[in-house]
Amino acid sequence: MTDVARLLRGSCAVALVAFALSACTGEEKGPNGTLKVDGTVHMVQSQDGGTCWKFSSTKGHDYEFQPAQVPKDLLTDGGKAVLLLKPLKDAGSFCKVGTVVTVDSVISITAPAAG
Repeated sequence: MTDVARLLRGSCAVALVAFALSACTGEEKGPNGTLKVDGTVHMVQSQDGGTCWKFSSTKGHDYEFQPAQVPKDLLTDGGKAVLLLKPLKDAGSFCKVGTVVTVDSVISITAPAAG
């Protein structure tokens, strides 16, 4: 095998591994700087006893909702959803449970399973 062929084979392997890792760790890019995120809504308590809303993605990332900027039907503990989220730059976080986001649009919502 020539040196060029070895170099190409090695480069392709590195590119393939990098692509696979990015697909497993990142959220899917949506339009206009949004993120398409599939996950679960959680109601959590802040340190001072207030109510906070966290959205945990299936990719392992946590996002913080500001309830005044989120559709009310989304705020159900245990609900599943697919959302287009827009991270808020320089937004203050009251709860500190994840990246503060606004909901750009709701693709789907599924009520939590009755237990």
